[in-house]
Amino acid sequence: MLPSHDIFKTYSDGSVLWRGAVESVEAAKARIQTLALSSPGEYLILNQSTGDRIRVASAGSVKMRAAGDLRNCG
Repeated sequence: MLPSHDIFKTYSDGSVLWRGAVESVEAAKARIQTLALSSPGEYLILNQSTGDRIRVASAGSVKMRAAGDLRNCG
């Protein structure tokens, strides 16, 4: 299976840093848990097929957002 979900680290100034791609939302959440150990904060999961976005704070809260500009996730 090809990776279909991108993972981005998000910053308060609106910028994002691509951190990799995985095959599912569950795999993305697991990867974010690992990334957050060394770089806590907020992450974004982007479904490449639908454009849907899920924001994940390193504390574990999850918010869903419909397709749109990355910086409009809020």
